[in-house]
Amino acid sequence: MDPVYSAGSGTKAAFRRHPLHPMLVSLPIGFLIGALASDIAFAVLENPFWAEASFWLLIAGVAGGILAGITGIIELLGVRRARRLPMAWLHGLINLGVLGVTFANIWLRSNDIQAILPFGLGLSLVTGAMLGVSGWLGGEMTFRHGIGVSEQVGDPQLDEGKRKVHVQQS
Repeated sequence: MDPVYSAGSGTKAAFRRHPLHPMLVSLPIGFLIGALASDIAFAVLENPFWAEASFWLLIAGVAGGILAGITGIIELLGVRRARRLPMAWLHGLINLGVLGVTFANIWLRSNDIQAILPFGLGLSLVTGAMLGVSGWLGGEMTFRHGIGVSEQVGDPQLDEGKRKVHVQQS
């Protein structure tokens, strides 16, 4: 049985109590999935516009991923409940891998922006798959374990010293 927390873990990277990591991750995800879509468009249409679009989407994905990663590291190291979850560490490692694969994809195209087929497209497919796994883990941490969620969610009267863990019955 998985524990269901009556309150969230709180957040260490926030603006006006709004967690930054969940807000920032949508940018690199969108950019990198967009790069995959434009790689597919290039493969089908053979229009160089799509090769150029992929290149710049990859660069934007890395930039956004670094920002999201910084806030993720702050949460991982600053939130005790997160540090105790193996899935939190796996989530971070997969995202570090996403950045590495994306850097490799940019490097592949740096001399020839149209160097997409077959390796660039393959790297974009790997990135998309890794993002799917990492996103699932991030969702599990938020929705099942309350990581990055306000401490008052579920029980506004609950103070820090009286937090309870409830076991969900199946």
